[in-house]
Amino acid sequence: MLKKIYYLILAHNDVQNLKRLVERLNYNADFLIHIDRKANINEFYAVFESFDNVRFLEGNKRIKIYWGGYSIVQAELNLVTEALKSEEHLKYILLSGSDYPIKDHKYIYNFLLENKTIEFIRGIDLDRLDNKELYANHIDYYQKHDFPWINRTDTFLFRACRAGVNRVLRKFKLSKKIRHHKFDLYQGSQWWGLSKACLSELVKIYINNPNDYLNFKVGTFASDEKFFHTLFFNSSFRKNNLFGGAEEAVQVENRHQTYLQTSNLANLHLLDSSMTKWFNEDDLEEIKKSDKLFVRKVKSGYSDSLLDKIDKDILKVGKINE
Repeated sequence: MLKKIYYLILAHNDVQNLKRLVERLNYNADFLIHIDRKANINEFYAVFESFDNVRFLEGNKRIKIYWGGYSIVQAELNLVTEALKSEEHLKYILLSGSDYPIKDHKYIYNFLLENKTIEFIRGIDLDRLDNKELYANHIDYYQKHDFPWINRTDTFLFRACRAGVNRVLRKFKLSKKIRHHKFDLYQGSQWWGLSKACLSELVKIYINNPNDYLNFKVGTFASDEKFFHTLFFNSSFRKNNLFGGAEEAVQVENRHQTYLQTSNLANLHLLDSSMTKWFNEDDLEEIKKSDKLFVRKVKSGYSDSLLDKIDKDILKVGKINE
């Protein structure tokens, strides 16, 4: 029997796109989904009740997620830990509910089968950058992004208060006990594809040395772009990606351009360099030319025409090794 792909999905809204995403990927696959604890999970249950290969994290395994915070890493860890309890899968792919395939499901499966020894994760060594000061605010100062007692995070008041809190906290550099330099910190794109053996080792490293990773909880912005990358490039699998290890950084002129680095390190996703753009029908030609497996970001009501054209023009072609 062929091993399945395990899709680990982070979602918080847009149940329509999530269902469409799962339907398009539903070939030799299992799905484990984390729904932000701030959201009503019942509407997701209702949509997926007929899918016997779709499961949701429940109870305390669901995390309230806040942009920029460690909470998203905890949600990812919960997904990974639960997924590792089952039989070995071909690859474990981290997705969001705002993703969509731009290759058909058989192409994706065969691509991952052909590259089963490759770990799809990329990164740069933040501690060896010539312009490390551009990333200092990301890793060297206290900051707070998780506010678990607050549910409404889309208000101006919340964003203003969070910015004010961090403006104060970032005046204080992390103590050496927290920013300990026992290992270098790495950064890359949040969305990866890893083997069970690799993920098992990364989780084991973290569980056996939790105090070595306090930096990610109290002094790191966008931990999701650094946590698994730091574990990976300090593991025995560090040379097993497409590039044989960490890469050279893109040269940026100021700290506001650091997002260019993240988009440049995309693994299986087509990402816009702004990291904030939502794709629509105008982007179809760019998507057709891409060698990536998924596009991020799309949403119902805005990207519908694009998704319809992807279905018609792309997902019915491009199969390999049939």
